[in-house]
Amino acid sequence: MRKCLLLFIACLASVCMLQAQLPQDTTVYKYMVAQPQGKMFSEKCKLKIDDGIKVEIVKDDNGKVINFTSYAAALMYITSQGWKLVSTYSMADGDVYNAFSDSETLTYWVFRKPSTKEEVQAIIDKSVNK
Repeated sequence: MRKCLLLFIACLASVCMLQAQLPQDTTVYKYMVAQPQGKMFSEKCKLKIDDGIKVEIVKDDNGKVINFTSYAAALMYITSQGWKLVSTYSMADGDVYNAFSDSETLTYWVFRKPSTKEEVQAIIDKSVNK
């Protein structure tokens, strides 16, 4: 009985030590939601982004709206900026008026990028209504 108890304690101690040595993921991420605007497979697409502080159409360094040639081009542009695509989803949106309906499917992409706790906290401070 003592041997079994001693063996159990030795196993428990080694598992606890192993757990303590495993790396802990302490990476902080900032997130962005993007919505491509324009018909899929068309030659003209804009990209609306929500970075947690503001929602706006993507513009170049001169403040001019960027028109992408496709959804794929918009996706590659954002990933080239260091963002990683982590999720996508679609939602139906529409109205009914006098028995006529108008609806569309909206696509959203969720991106994340490694950040610092301070930068994420600054975004939260600016974006939370108090």
